[in-house]
Amino acid sequence: MKRTVLTISIVFFTLILFALGVSAVLANKPSEAERFEIFIKTEGLIKKLGLTGEQIEKLKTAVNNSYFPHGRDGKPGGDPPAEEAFKMDDEFRAEIYKILTPEQKKQVQTYKFQLDGGLDANSLYATKLEVFDLTAEQTQKLRNIEVERSGKYQELLKGIDFKKLSEEERKTVSEKNRSSMKEIATEYNAKMKAVLTPEQLELGKKLTEEGKGLREAVGLKAGH
Repeated sequence: MKRTVLTISIVFFTLILFALGVSAVLANKPSEAERFEIFIKTEGLIKKLGLTGEQIEKLKTAVNNSYFPHGRDGKPGGDPPAEEAFKMDDEFRAEIYKILTPEQKKQVQTYKFQLDGGLDANSLYATKLEVFDLTAEQTQKLRNIEVERSGKYQELLKGIDFKKLSEEERKTVSEKNRSSMKEIATEYNAKMKAVLTPEQLELGKKLTEEGKGLREAVGLKAGH
């Protein structure tokens, strides 16, 4: 699991670097649609959730109508400002939760938290912690930390024009800055965990342990 998480982190790190190069990112995070798409493309997760054909079609429409800051077929990349990104993510989640049953909603929240390592993930995000039934105050604090962390990333990579770099050059930059990026991630993961209550942290540790091997169990490979 640790190797899988590391590989995912490196891949996502490269995506962040590219996104930072093409726009003035404030949110600096994958959208909820990007995170959710795995649930309707992975047979193992579809089976675990018990999604019907009708649900899958409705969920596909919701995903296709959302935004993809790292780009996809037919949609340009580029992150919106933080508050706009958070608003669009809230709207997307509200839409898909109308399609899912209450039990499926809770499963999605749990699996989303577990798929890349739970509390051991390279970078924590408020929407990955919603499994803890966050208060409005906690959610806002976590979002503020996300924006602050994004500023640190941007400061580190200031002046680098990723649009002009080849894929190999991006990998080189990624390797060069990996240690500093890891330090930032570690610092801000600690800040985010500090927002959680002892009970939420205990639940997080339990779910993290239970989630080990989940990717393999549903047929996902490292980097997917």
